[in-house]
Amino acid sequence: MLKIKFSSIVKIFIVLLLVQSCTPMKKITYLNNNQNSEGDVSPIPPKHHLEIGDILMVKVISRNEESNNLFNLETNTNSANPTLTAANLYLNGFTISQEGTIDIPNVGEVLVINQTLEEAEETILKKAEEFLINPFVIVKLANFQFTILGEVNVSGNFPVYKEGLTIYDAIAMAGGINDFGNLTKIKIIRSENNNKKIHKIDLTSSDIITSDFFYLRNNDLIYVQPLKFKGFKKSQSQLLLSALTTFAVLFNVYLKFSE
Repeated sequence: MLKIKFSSIVKIFIVLLLVQSCTPMKKITYLNNNQNSEGDVSPIPPKHHLEIGDILMVKVISRNEESNNLFNLETNTNSANPTLTAANLYLNGFTISQEGTIDIPNVGEVLVINQTLEEAEETILKKAEEFLINPFVIVKLANFQFTILGEVNVSGNFPVYKEGLTIYDAIAMAGGINDFGNLTKIKIIRSENNNKKIHKIDLTSSDIITSDFFYLRNNDLIYVQPLKFKGFKKSQSQLLLSALTTFAVLFNVYLKFSE
């Protein structure tokens, strides 16, 4: 009778350890409970509105090549530059000042704060038309980047040279969220009207697709929080193995003395 009771206790303890070490599938998978229809999902990323500190690459083109040289930096990275680096972008781009302007050679200061890239092109074009006949203007955001920290495989700062970057693109660039990351507690620190705000999102919910945080914005900081029992989970396999070994030894000793 005692053998049966002791054996039952061992089995119950092992089951409890196994249950504790398991994480529900819905907490480790993305986009659960998908109730969105196709009409709810917008494939169009939001347009970036220029802020203080943004770096622009500006190209003013006309039919006269001599005029082109006057209105563009010779080392402008919008040209075919094989050594495109973040340093080149910073040194050769036009940084939006505290006054919300950029200073273009032979054009002067142009107010571009809070404008989209398309609107900035139109603003610069109007200025350039005062000096050139039928000019063409190209404006690109040179410093689009995001930072991701916490429970990811590769944390750090990532420059991006494409539009429409999603939160899942960012996670993929960081090598994915590791086994200790909490998908339900993701923080995004975002600049809004030159002020930083903290937002919390849940990557296990399909609602993320239609939220303002599906597409990243310039200088977003993503923080993946750890699971509550991260410390236990790190050593759960060792704990389970040790517990099983200990109970096996005790059970064998008990059987010998009970014979």
